[in-house]
Amino acid sequence: MARYGRGFPAPARPGRLVLSTLPAPPLALRVTASAPTTVTVEWDEPLTGAAAGYGVYLDGAKQGADQVGRVFVFTDLVEGASYLVEVDAVDGGGERSERLSLLVTTPDVTPPSPPENLLVTALTHFTIGVEWGAAFDNFGVAGYGVYLDGEKQGADQVELTRLFTGLSAATEYLIEIDAVDAQGNRSTMLARAVTTLVDEPPSAPPGLVAEHAEEHVTLTWGAASDDLGVAGYEVLVDGQVVAELGAAAREHTVLDVVPGITVGSAAVRAVDSGGQTGPESSVSLLAPYMALASPVYRIGAWAGNVVDEHGVQWVVEKEEGWSGSAPVRARSRARGGMDGQISNPGLLGRRTVMLSGVAVAPSHAGMLAAQQRLVSLVSPRRVVLLRVLEAHLARQARVRLLGQVEIRPAGSRVFRWTIRLSAKDPRKYALLPTRGEAVIDALPGAAETTVTLAGTNPYIPGVLTVWGPIRNFRVSHLESGGVLAAAAGVEIPADPEYSVGIDLGSRSVTAYVPTSVWPEPRPGRGLLAHPPNWFTLRPGPNTLLIEGEPVVGAAGAPRLAVVTRDAWS
Repeated sequence: MARYGRGFPAPARPGRLVLSTLPAPPLALRVTASAPTTVTVEWDEPLTGAAAGYGVYLDGAKQGADQVGRVFVFTDLVEGASYLVEVDAVDGGGERSERLSLLVTTPDVTPPSPPENLLVTALTHFTIGVEWGAAFDNFGVAGYGVYLDGEKQGADQVELTRLFTGLSAATEYLIEIDAVDAQGNRSTMLARAVTTLVDEPPSAPPGLVAEHAEEHVTLTWGAASDDLGVAGYEVLVDGQVVAELGAAAREHTVLDVVPGITVGSAAVRAVDSGGQTGPESSVSLLAPYMALASPVYRIGAWAGNVVDEHGVQWVVEKEEGWSGSAPVRARSRARGGMDGQISNPGLLGRRTVMLSGVAVAPSHAGMLAAQQRLVSLVSPRRVVLLRVLEAHLARQARVRLLGQVEIRPAGSRVFRWTIRLSAKDPRKYALLPTRGEAVIDALPGAAETTVTLAGTNPYIPGVLTVWGPIRNFRVSHLESGGVLAAAAGVEIPADPEYSVGIDLGSRSVTAYVPTSVWPEPRPGRGLLAHPPNWFTLRPGPNTLLIEGEPVVGAAGAPRLAVVTRDAWS
């Protein structure tokens, strides 16, 4: 038996062991109502059943005595603040469970202040730049909304500047800015009306000059000016826009017009980058004369049956050789060989035209000047156009002067004159050409074009041009059955600088190649199969069919163009 010394207690006798158990915690702590200064929470009872009571805590501080109910309302909170809410259960012996916690935030319902000092920082015809001062918010500004004429411009932004583009000139726009916080509260609008700059029209292009030619007019001009910058130019003929050109353009040629006959005026105007057109610079294309009678005869700058710009009256008293048909002589021999032949009843002879009349000047000096102008009108070897303008019809022929212009005095202000002219081609042609084009979409294949001609001459010449890529081409005139076929194996490349020209009047063939290959067009009779089955065009419809085979490895759309004119005998 053990002994214990004095001062040492004896060990306790074994007894019953007592265990302490904590109550189960509440469940599902949740917010059921929230306001800027109040939050209501609820929770469910523990799994073990109802507790004797519940303790409620806010940021660790117990909120009064334990309660039996499972709802608590926190008051006197701060708007937009976050709080830690905790709840525990207590049993009848005063034992407390673990705390159930939840982080809650009171709603922020106070909007930011509006932005300040909306200023315009950039202003053009089509743009507006603005900036503004920062807004303020009790919890910080998240961004800014930007509005143009009441329409929001994309998402909110944090920047304090905005550039509006794609606007219209001389237009008022309402610009509005508001601030937004993280809770989506928006401030009142800061607004300002801003008007874009007025677009002044471009100036008229200076120095417009028209250079007349037989069947076109070339216009040249100087650069126009504009506050936005000139974007291009429009060319007008008789008030109709015929060309739209770039800003660098200073020249344009209007084709298929006869100045003073088929057209009377030309103009050019500038267009700015805003699409506004400026005033026109215009030039008259009318001939400087007044008609006295019909027909009017024109050779270069001279005209008969008119009063010219110098006040001289030119009266045509007699005309021979124009109003009738040209003589026809029999062919001396058939034209075969490489040229082939046309089966017509004969060959047309030259047309000789004689005009004579009287000129009356306003003074003796005016008469002498008129005589000088007439004798220097045409050199004997030069080919010019004789144009005869009748009330219902205008026609022309290429002529040369036969001999000298005859002048015979008939008074101090009057003289008589005679002009004799010779036309190698006796046909009388329309002033402007008739054109047609056929494009083959894919080879092997075919395409056709129809040109309808007026006049009385049964043999109307024309010029055909064929571009590649095409192999073994054939051009057929469906009305006559004539066919012009390429010699076997002939290919035209896709390069547009290569082409074959066929003149139905002179029955000649020309090969066009790049100047780097050959400096000038070359005779191309050998390009056609022998003998060529030549044809001419005729009054009425003329259908031309082009067909051929593909060129290996070449891509493109081969085409045929025809240029001809109405013709009279």
